[in-house]
Amino acid sequence: SSGINAEYGETGSDDVVEADDDPTDLESKYTNHLDTLNKMFAELDDRRKKRDVPDYLCGKISFEIMKDPVITPSGVTYERANLEEHLQRVGHFDPLTREPLKREKLIPNLAMKEVIEDFLENNPWAEYY
Repeated sequence: SSGINAEYGETGSDDVVEADDDPTDLESKYTNHLDTLNKMFAELDDRRKKRDVPDYLCGKISFEIMKDPVITPSGVTYERANLEEHLQRVGHFDPLTREPLKREKLIPNLAMKEVIEDFLENNPWAEYY
């Protein structure tokens, strides 16, 4: 709470209303508090609106955030579990490029994994997206 007040320039000493306060001063305090609350709610709304997961963090098969991204020889990144299931059930080819593909050719995409972990650390809500 004190962090929020400090963020909006409030010290807290003006928060107390005395019985002999000037009505004009009281109205001014009320207006200031109302403005502060409106700013806080507007900021919260902005944060909620920005709850988008970038497409490049999602698998091309499941469209969910990847947990174990792998890259194929053709340069396409997939979620490992989804691609391995595709290779086993559908056939040994890249679902996007249709090039022949074997499980042994999959390489962990460590850079993408790091980007995803960073995104999830800064956007904990996305774990349940």
